[in-house]
Amino acid sequence: MLVLIGCKLKIYNTIMKKRLKFRLGDLVMVVLMITLFAGTIRNSQAQNVKSHPRVFFQKDELKEFADMRLTTHKNEWESLLLICEKLNKMEPIERPKSKLVFSFPEKLAAVALVQLLDPKQKYQKTFEKHFWTILKWKEWDKWIEGKGKGPGGDLGIAQALIALTACYDWQYQNFTKKEREYINQRLIRIAHHFYEDYSRFHTNSFAIMNCNHGTNVYAALSAVLYGVDDVPKEYQKEWTDCLEHKYETLTSQMNSLMSDGFSDEGATYFMFQLKTYVQWMELRRNALEKGYGEPYQSLDWFKNASSYCMYSILPGGKDNFGGLARYADANPKFWGNPYSVFPALAKNLQDSIAQWLSSKLELGEVELWRAEKKTEKDQDQKSNFDVWRYIWRDASVPAVDLNTLPNWHFFEDAGMYVWRSSWENDASYFTIKSGQHYQGHGQPDDGQFMIHRAGVPYIIDMGYSYPKYTNEHNVLLVNGKGQVGDGDIWSEFGLYPENKDIWGKTDVILSTGKQDGSDYFNLICDPSNMYPLEELEYWHREVVGFNGIFLMRDEMKAKQDVDFELLLHSYTSRQGKKDAYVYDKDRNVNPFKSEKGREWKIDPRKGKAPLLVIKDLSNETWIEKVEEAWFYDNYLRKKNGVGHVQLGNVIKRKQHSSEANSLLFFGFEDQLEGREIKPLKKEDGLGIYKNGKLETEISWSEKAKTNQLNFKGEMAGIHFQDGEVKEYFGREVNALSRGNEMLLQSDKPISVHVLHQKEKLILHLSGNEKSVLSLSMSKKPQEVLIDGNSSNINWSKGVLIVPVGGNEKQKIEIILNN
Repeated sequence: MLVLIGCKLKIYNTIMKKRLKFRLGDLVMVVLMITLFAGTIRNSQAQNVKSHPRVFFQKDELKEFADMRLTTHKNEWESLLLICEKLNKMEPIERPKSKLVFSFPEKLAAVALVQLLDPKQKYQKTFEKHFWTILKWKEWDKWIEGKGKGPGGDLGIAQALIALTACYDWQYQNFTKKEREYINQRLIRIAHHFYEDYSRFHTNSFAIMNCNHGTNVYAALSAVLYGVDDVPKEYQKEWTDCLEHKYETLTSQMNSLMSDGFSDEGATYFMFQLKTYVQWMELRRNALEKGYGEPYQSLDWFKNASSYCMYSILPGGKDNFGGLARYADANPKFWGNPYSVFPALAKNLQDSIAQWLSSKLELGEVELWRAEKKTEKDQDQKSNFDVWRYIWRDASVPAVDLNTLPNWHFFEDAGMYVWRSSWENDASYFTIKSGQHYQGHGQPDDGQFMIHRAGVPYIIDMGYSYPKYTNEHNVLLVNGKGQVGDGDIWSEFGLYPENKDIWGKTDVILSTGKQDGSDYFNLICDPSNMYPLEELEYWHREVVGFNGIFLMRDEMKAKQDVDFELLLHSYTSRQGKKDAYVYDKDRNVNPFKSEKGREWKIDPRKGKAPLLVIKDLSNETWIEKVEEAWFYDNYLRKKNGVGHVQLGNVIKRKQHSSEANSLLFFGFEDQLEGREIKPLKKEDGLGIYKNGKLETEISWSEKAKTNQLNFKGEMAGIHFQDGEVKEYFGREVNALSRGNEMLLQSDKPISVHVLHQKEKLILHLSGNEKSVLSLSMSKKPQEVLIDGNSSNINWSKGVLIVPVGGNEKQKIEIILNN
C-alpha cells in the first residue's frame, strides 16, 4: 500500500511540476508580451514625437529649412518676421469675420514656422494667444450644432483647418500632453463634421470635384488625416477611401482631357485651385513618404499649369488694367498669390516658367479678400511672402528667359489659342477659345475672343457675371438665344467627360511665331455644338493673324431663316486703377467711334491710348448698331446688393437669313499709318494699300476680283515688300500665284505659309494627306532641310519638288544659291 501511495505521490508531483512549469511559462509569456506591448506603446509614442513635423516637410529636413533663413531665403524670412510682428501687435480675433477666416490662420502658421525654425524668436506667446482663440471659436460649435455655415463657409473652414493642423505639427513639442489631446479632439471633431456636412466629399461628379471649392476641402481633410494624431480608425478608413477616390478620379484626367494645364474656371480661380491642389499633393506626398517630384512628374496637368498661367497674363506692367485674359469668371487679378504657389511647381518639376512666375513676375496687386487690402504695402504681395513660399521655394531652379519662349501657345484641351506680339509690356495680345467645359465658374462663351495692348482692354470679356449670359461675350446669338448654360447662375454643362457632344473645337492650322519681321497664324473655331437650337447647322469662326492685324471671318448656316447676331464688346478703362472694379465714372462712356464706310474706332482711354480700327469688309449687308452693354457684375452685386450695371457698349450686327458670312478687320491705328483698307468686290477679302501701292491681298474665294493674288483653295494671301513677294500663305490650297507667275502647286490640298528671306525660304505646312509640293525657283538651292534634317534636292527647270508628310505640321528651310 505504501509503495502504491508513494508511486501515486511521485506521479502527482511530476504532473504538478509540469503544470507549474506550463503556467510559469504562460506567465513569463504574458509578462513578456505586456513588456513588449508597453515597449511598443512607448515606441509608438516616441515615434509620434519623432514624426512631427510631418505634414508639409519631414523632421530630417528641419535643419535645412532653418539654415535657409540665413542663406537663400533671407527675403522670405524677413517677410515672415513682418507677419509675426503684425500679429504681435494685434489682439486675438474673438468673433471671426468670413473674409478674415480665409487668410488669418495662414498668417498664424507663419508664426508657428518661425518659432519652429528659430526658437529664440520672441513670438511664442503671440502664437499661443491667437492659436487658442481661433481653435476655441464658438462659431465652430454653432456650426457643428447646425446653427450656421461655419467660420468663413467651406472656403474659410478648409483653409483654417490646413493652417491649424500645420500649427499643431510645427509646434507639437511646445504643447503639453493634455493640450495635444484637446487639439486633436477639436480638429478631428471639426473635420468630421465638415466631412459629414459638405456635399463635395460625397459626390462622384468630376465637375463638382474639380473646382477650387473641391480641391480646397480635399486638402483640408488630408491635413487632419495625415497631420493630427489619434484619428479614430473608422474615420481614417472613411476619409482615406474618400480622398483616394477623389485623387484617382481627378488625376485620371490630368494626362488625357486636362493635360494642357488649363482650368475651365479661368485664370483667376485657377490660381486658388492650383494652390489647394498643391497643398493636397504635398500633404499626400509627405504622408506616403514620397520624394520631391511625385506625383507632379507623372501628371501632365501640373507640368503645363505654369504655361497656362504665363500665357493668360496680359502685357502691360504696372498699368496692366486688363491683368488676365478674362475667360470664365475671371476678374483681372489673381485670386491667390503666384509668388507662393509656383515655387512648389518649380521645385518639384524643375520648372523654369514656374520659377519666373514666382520670382520675376511684377504685379502691383493680386486679388485677395478686400478686408486684407488696407494699404499699398498689403497690396504688394511681393513684400509679403507667405509661409508656403518659404517651405516650397528652391532658389537653385533657373528662371526662364522670356525671349526664348514662343510668342504664341495653343491649349488644345481648352481650345484656347494665345498670341502676343512680344514679351514686352507694350505688346499686343490676342486670344480666342472654343473647347471643353465642365462647371464651376465656367461660362457659355465658346468662340469668345479678346484683344488687348499694353495693359489696355479693347475687345473685352465682361467678367464674373451672376447669372451668366452668352450675350456678355463676343460671340453669336441665334434668334436672340445663346449657348448651353445661358442664363444659369452656375452654367449646367452636363456630366464631364460624358458631355463631349457639346464641346466646341479649335483647330490651329498654322502658327509660325515671329521670324524676320513676319508673324502669321490661321485657326478655325467651331462652337456649333454649344448651341442647343435645332435650327442652327453650324457656326465657324476663322481668324487670320498677320503681322499684328487680325481678320475674323464668321460663316454660319441654319435650316431655315433665323436672326444671326454677332456681338463686339468694349469699355473705357482708367489708367493706374488698383482695382478693376472701381471705375464707376467710366462705365457709361461709349468707347466706339463710328466712322464712314462701316468702320469704328475703339478709344479705350479718352484719347490717351492707341485706337483700334474695326472695319466691316463683309460682302453681305449686316444691320449694325451700338448699344449700352449691361450685365450682373458679381463683385458690385456684393457691394451694393444689385450689381446690374452698364459696362461700356456693344456693337450688334444682325442679319435675317439661313446662311450668312461676315468679315471684320482689326488693326491698331498707329500701326496702319499711311495704309488704306479696301474690301474685295463680290467676295470676302481685302487689299491693304500703302501710299497707293498694293502691300497685302487676302481672299476667301477663288472667284474674287483681286489685283495680284490667284489661287485654288479655301483662303490665300500675298504680301509685298518694295514690289517683291515677301510672303504668301493659304489654307487647303492646290495652287497659289502672283498674277500668271506660279509660286506654289500641290497635288493634294495643303495649308502653307512661305517667307522669303535674303538667303533662304522658310515654309510652314500642314496637310491631311501626303502630297508633292512644287515651288517656283530659278536656281537650284544649296540645301533643303525638312524639320532640321537634310533632304534630297529634286530641282529641274526652275521648279523644286518637295515631298510633304500628312497629318502633321512641318517646317521646311530652303537654302538659296544666290
